[in-house]
Amino acid sequence: MAKEIKISRSATTGRFVTKPIGKGKAEKFTAVEGMKKSAAAKAVSKELTGRGLKGDAYRAELVKAFKKA
Repeated sequence: MAKEIKISRSATTGRFVTKPIGKGKAEKFTAVEGMKKSAAAKAVSKELTGRGLKGDAYRAELVKAFKKA
């Protein structure tokens, strides 16, 4: 059975619609690129995941944690 791939276009612009990649795919991408999380990033990520944050809320809190004042 062939895998179904849905490609969508924006109704207003006609451009292809892309979705943000998930955590698993992001980790695979960074591994291929040779990037590694720092100890501080791992700690913040674990704490935010423990609070149950996902998606935009997770990204917003992550930016706040590392934003320089």
